[in-house]
Amino acid sequence: MNKNWVNPKNNLAIEIKSLSKSYEGISSNELALDNISLKIKCGSFFGLLGPNGAGKSTLIKQIVGSVKHDIGSIILDQEDITDLTDIERAKIGISRTFQVSSIIPQFSAIDNIILSLLDKSNKTFQLFKSVKNNKELYLNAKKILKEIELQEKSDVSASDLSHGDRRKLEVGLALAMDPKVFLFDEPMAGLDESGTKMMINLFKKIKSNSPILLIEHDMDAVFALADRVSVINYGKIVATGTVDEIRRNELVRDVYLGYEI
Repeated sequence: MNKNWVNPKNNLAIEIKSLSKSYEGISSNELALDNISLKIKCGSFFGLLGPNGAGKSTLIKQIVGSVKHDIGSIILDQEDITDLTDIERAKIGISRTFQVSSIIPQFSAIDNIILSLLDKSNKTFQLFKSVKNNKELYLNAKKILKEIELQEKSDVSASDLSHGDRRKLEVGLALAMDPKVFLFDEPMAGLDESGTKMMINLFKKIKSNSPILLIEHDMDAVFALADRVSVINYGKIVATGTVDEIRRNELVRDVYLGYEI
């Protein structure tokens, strides 16, 4: 678990308040995001479901700070981070993975983890060669590789890893940042059934490290992992509740018409 993480008195890790976003070409009554509010508690696994084009990517980009919202606010560990840049948000504890990979293909698995550990400690890339012999850093990287079940492929170039193992490595990069909140952006994309099961088992292992927001369109994966779930459609949250409550929700059935939930 994040060593610097102290549970807020209200037990909230991150709170998203009334985020809205419009883009040129979208009418005012068809916002990309329309008054989105979420509360993610410490120690929780929160799932965000929605079909393609529902607004999931826009929301996560606003949380990490790569897209500026029109109105609303984001509170992390009781601190308003609304005006911080994406780099500043990453430094204080928001870690995002997938969709845009941060893996360096020509580097080995362990070298990728070491670079992520250096990034967390504000070391520069130029120092990389000199710290490779740092025993403590190396042992920390090996520990992370073991946690993501890649210890046997420590020295394998990332470009030679299977698609599933690269997904594992992405999780490892997030773990190395020791964040206050993990944001996993469609980690099951491109995986077959066995790969998806592998990722579900990995997430079950790391869910105690920090609270997780899992953004997915794979309902089975979300239902297997999440404590609470919100469903977004056309930029709006249409339902929030436990897995059982979401399964029974008629609006969710309409969103996923034809899908057995």
